[in-house]
Amino acid sequence: MKVENKLNDRFTLPIPGAGEGVLLYRRGRNNALDLYSTVVPEAARGQNLGDKLVRAALDFAKQEGVKIIPTCPYVAHWFSKHPEESGMLL
Repeated sequence: MKVENKLNDRFTLPIPGAGEGVLLYRRGRNNALDLYSTVVPEAARGQNLGDKLVRAALDFAKQEGVKIIPTCPYVAHWFSKHPEESGMLL
């Protein structure tokens, strides 16, 4: 499964037979990515799909040279579990 950045406001992860996982963002202060909503279909939960979405956003932010604002509770929790990436937070 490959995460895609569609329409410059979301990362999507197609899930065969279950729709898609989505991580929504908007541009915030200093052009940072404000990651404000993560949704994974109930039938696909427990497969680390949210992790894949956050990692795709993190890679994108690094490529763009911008920071991340973790507004979404899942994203904030993810960063608390990955302190090595805290330098990417605004």
